[in-house]
This record gives sequence, C-alpha cells and structure tokens, in this order.
Amino acid sequence: MQVILTEQTLAFVLDAAQYSQATLHKCFYWYTRDYQVLLEPISTTQTRVQLRPKEGTSFPVSPTTLVDQVHNDLIDFKLREFIAEETRPVRELLIAKAFAHFDTEQPLLTDISDPVGFLLTSEAPQGEAI
Repeated sequence: MQVILTEQTLAFVLDAAQYSQATLHKCFYWYTRDYQVLLEPISTTQTRVQLRPKEGTSFPVSPTTLVDQVHNDLIDFKLREFIAEETRPVRELLIAKAFAHFDTEQPLLTDISDPVGFLLTSEAPQGEAI
C-alpha cells in the first residue's frame, strides 16, 4: 500500500488483487461522514482511494492516526469477506432448510447439498428434498 499525503488529501494506492471492490466500498463507506471519498481504478492492478476532509474542515485526526485506522479497517473488512465466504454453505443450508417445505404445491426438484455433514446419508430419504 502506497500512502500519498498532500495538504488537502490523503490518498492510498491499493493492490486490486488484494482488496475486492466490495471490500473497499464497505470499508471506506464509514469515512464518508468526515471525508469526501473517491475510489478510482488507476490500472487493472491498482485502485486509488482519496480522502479529503469535508468542505470547511481540516483532518479531524492526524494523518498518521488516519493511516493506522485505514490499515486496521482494511484488515477488518477483508476478514469479514473471508468469514462470509467460509460460512456461505452453512447460511445457504439454513435458508434451504427453513424454506424447504414452505410451498407444498411445488416441491424442490433438486437435492439440497449438505456440505457441512449435518444430515447423515442413512437419514436422508433417497430422491426427496430435505
């Protein structure tokens, strides 16, 4: 990560392969109260994020403190992305089980996967939705 500090802006040049657009938007959304935030791709491998204090104000914290805060927030939202991806099968299974018998006129035509192994194969009726 490259940090560029000018009198009016603090910019970060981030590796696009390391942080998804969703992660960047979720992270920097929380800075919009105090800053104008501009996210722009500068190449296929890099994204620049500029923070400019809202009109009529200066940086509410020191640039060094702000850089540290951005580092921590990027780690936080990247970790949230990892957790969301790792728990996706469990969430999908819970939703599928919650609505499996909701509409009795139109039964499910496909089997529901059991990636975590909650349902033992001996318990599952063959060819029926769970």
